[in-house]
Amino acid sequence: MNLSDTNKAVHIRRAGLEEQEIVRHFLIEAADWMEAKGIGQWRRALFTPELIHSYFVEREVYIAEVAGEPAGMFTLQKEDADYWQHLNDEQYIYLHRLTVSPRFRSIGLGAAMLDWAEQYAERQGNKGLRLDCMSDLLPLNRFYQQHDFRYMATHEVSGKLANLYEKLPRAHDHELRLQYFTDRDYKQLIKWSGDAEFLLQWSGPQWRHPLQESDLDTYVQDANHPLYSDRLIYTAVERISNKVIGHIALTRIDRDNRSARISRVLVGAHEARGKGYGRQMIREALRIGFDALGMHRITLGVLDYNLQAKSLYESTGFQQEGYMRDAVKHNNQYYSLYEMSILEEEWRVHPFSKTTENG
Repeated sequence: MNLSDTNKAVHIRRAGLEEQEIVRHFLIEAADWMEAKGIGQWRRALFTPELIHSYFVEREVYIAEVAGEPAGMFTLQKEDADYWQHLNDEQYIYLHRLTVSPRFRSIGLGAAMLDWAEQYAERQGNKGLRLDCMSDLLPLNRFYQQHDFRYMATHEVSGKLANLYEKLPRAHDHELRLQYFTDRDYKQLIKWSGDAEFLLQWSGPQWRHPLQESDLDTYVQDANHPLYSDRLIYTAVERISNKVIGHIALTRIDRDNRSARISRVLVGAHEARGKGYGRQMIREALRIGFDALGMHRITLGVLDYNLQAKSLYESTGFQQEGYMRDAVKHNNQYYSLYEMSILEEEWRVHPFSKTTENG
């Protein structure tokens, strides 16, 4: 079953007070499923009748029906100071408790509810749609990223860490998003990795040719937790076509010294080159580093013969700060390396940080 079936149309409506028990059933059902999977996000004891009643008083509660049968629910509200704290903005709509009944999973209902909520926010004249997700639930974080939600911050709420996401504006041609790199992306990156010289050019000397899945297993281990990991690793996806086109990472994340490094920048799809995707990837990595993670300094290195890449980095605000002679050896030949960096105050005033490219 999928939502394109003519007999399975989705209808989303606001729930009435008399439907509190239906909503509570959805949430308890989801909590039991999470507990069975070892996911500590929700517990059934949380969803008391009093809490459910408060949703109807303080929020708007919606039920999604498939072919006339209640299949999922979510809530919307006009502000969310608990999760968004100093970033709270009443001009956004905040989504919580997105839940799909087990019988209706894997048919795209969650995505349909997200689309409806986005359109609702637009109709109400709001800036957009926001939501949160527990930081350690990597598959769920990637789900929201895949639906064009970009990472804004991580906040502690009631002893748990929540990643905050904001829906990107509707896509135009040649716009991309970043989503967590996982084992689903291994084969594509290996295919793009090229010969030994090309692998060195985009990934540096840490990997040996040919690139192996075991290398990528080590790469992603303990990655992609914004407050704990020393690296955030992303796949770049063209938004309109949903086609994977590249790869980028923020590595060497040092929260004490507030520094990080952009690494392994690759526009892998040949047909995607020359369309500005590399520039968008750099911009979004810088936005995450400076705006979301609070970094002060971000660096990168580029081999001295790769003048096109050096020019790209300079156009995005990076400055050369060193030249490491004969820094890398390959096939009995030495290559020198430009070391480049950008500081947060330089990012703030650079026109590139204010561009409408959404990356």
